[in-house]
Amino acid sequence: MMDYKNLIMNSKSVRSFKEKEVEAKNLEEIKKYIETAKVLVPGIETELKFYDKGEVYDKMEGLAGYNGFLIDAPHYMLLLSDKKDNYIENAGYIAENARLKGVELKIDSCWITFDDGKKILENIGIVTDKELVALVAFGYADEAKKKVLKATKTGENYSQSEMEKAMAEPASDRKAIEEIVFMDKWGQAADIEDLETRALLDAFSYARLAPSALNKQPWRFIVDGGKIVLVVDKEELKDEYEGKIASGIVMLYFGVIVDTTLMDSKWVFDASGYEVPAEYRVVGYCNI
Repeated sequence: MMDYKNLIMNSKSVRSFKEKEVEAKNLEEIKKYIETAKVLVPGIETELKFYDKGEVYDKMEGLAGYNGFLIDAPHYMLLLSDKKDNYIENAGYIAENARLKGVELKIDSCWITFDDGKKILENIGIVTDKELVALVAFGYADEAKKKVLKATKTGENYSQSEMEKAMAEPASDRKAIEEIVFMDKWGQAADIEDLETRALLDAFSYARLAPSALNKQPWRFIVDGGKIVLVVDKEELKDEYEGKIASGIVMLYFGVIVDTTLMDSKWVFDASGYEVPAEYRVVGYCNI
């Protein structure tokens, strides 16, 4: 298993890339890893495709990127998926896992938004019954221009004290754990020592670093006995797609840490039985 703690801590979202291309074998390694890696929702058929800039940039320009401005990168990863229940959350989980595999290979990346996936596939010439559900730029950061969004980075040999420092760093603009984790019911802030006693502090600390659109951190958690309930703020997001992608990503971050520290995690999509404010939506829960 990958060293997810180190990879999450060293992950960053890059907006300016060098022209230098990534070796084909490394992109293939990411693809092969994802083909055998754990998924959020088993039974949904997906397909990962890598394209060089020259193959797709002109065909996606104006259709992808913030306000139609496509990030200029040497490679683009397209994730296609069958349209089934929770397929968008599953796509967020898979595509972010691909990004973290890229971090392991010293490859930088960035999520790219898009409005018309069907048109993008048509322009590229992809004939498929699947839907475009995720688009990610890959390459190497251009340090001269250095547009890095909300990076939280430590050295190779990070310690618990360094982790705590990163968690408390005001410049990261990250919400504190007490703001995103509730105990027993909505609004009752979790106690850090209690989370540590339950062996959940690590999982929430790393989940707190999960990327989301404009880093709004739209997710909240309720610790309900042996269940960790995930809730998403609908009002903070541009659309339902963003909320579902963000849900899949934070499910990955929480889950991979639980997998290494407690047990094999499994998320269940069930919104019943929990009272939350109207602007929030219950996604599901993870049994601990």
